[in-house]
Amino acid sequence: MENRVNKSILPVDHTLEQLQRDIILTTKKGFPILLAGAIVFLLFAFLPFFLPMDTIYLVWVWGLSVIFPLGILIGKLVKVNLLTRDHPLGILGGIIAAPQAFYIPVFIIVYMHIPEYLPFAIGLLGGSHFLPYMWIYKSKAYLFVTLGTCLSSLILGGFWINQAFILVPLAISIVYSTGVLLIFKELKLFK
Repeated sequence: MENRVNKSILPVDHTLEQLQRDIILTTKKGFPILLAGAIVFLLFAFLPFFLPMDTIYLVWVWGLSVIFPLGILIGKLVKVNLLTRDHPLGILGGIIAAPQAFYIPVFIIVYMHIPEYLPFAIGLLGGSHFLPYMWIYKSKAYLFVTLGTCLSSLILGGFWINQAFILVPLAISIVYSTGVLLIFKELKLFK
């Protein structure tokens, strides 16, 4: 069986440093996904002003599924290739992102039993998955995104439960937006 990496457009003898440099330049550190998340969570923050809570709970469980396709669309619009299937670190990034699918049953159980804690659970689990991207992209921005998302979800979603569906998505949107700005700064300094 032939090794998939050998079919890649990358030479097999690339060092880890070269692979990281290539994925950073190709994907621009994945900023379109964070931008999509910032947009979606900003919209979520305004839902309590327009929709009943029963509907908002369902939007939180299922509405998150639009972030990835929206990120891909934004990537296409700004000419950033996020789907690097032939790149070893792109494959690793996909493997890191994939376990989020297993979070859905957790979100459903939270929805069924204590829906008021959806912002808490979604923020903590979703935010934690960004930590490995700190290493892949050599990015302190992803450490900021992980800590900012998790801490704001823990504090705002755990202690201000009555306002969590406004405060948590607003905080996540701000954290993701700041993460995008930090990535832009890192990309300017990247040579």
